[in-house]
Amino acid sequence: MAKSIPIHLPTGRNWPKKGDAQSYFKAMLGRYEVGARILDPTDHSDLEALLTIYDATLPQGQAKKAGAGVAYFEKRVDLDHPGRTTCFFVVRRDGTSIDFSYLRALDAAAKQ
Repeated sequence: MAKSIPIHLPTGRNWPKKGDAQSYFKAMLGRYEVGARILDPTDHSDLEALLTIYDATLPQGQAKKAGAGVAYFEKRVDLDHPGRTTCFFVVRRDGTSIDFSYLRALDAAAKQ
């Protein structure tokens, strides 16, 4: 039997299994229409905390997803990946944006 991997966010939100966290963020993504900003303060806070963990695991010198700082998150269609999936995008304070995979970020959080 596989070992359960707990996920802990700096906000204090915790899940006993990574799969529970995946379900949480998948449901969050599903609550928003394509093009919508993530306006719920708790959702924003949880995404920002997860992004912080992800950025901390990137090799030194590699560009961070947060870039110049997070202005807000949006749900968009990700045209760069097969299947035209939807995902979260980080919109930075300087106006640039980049896709953000909560699945990859949770993989990083599981290794903490």
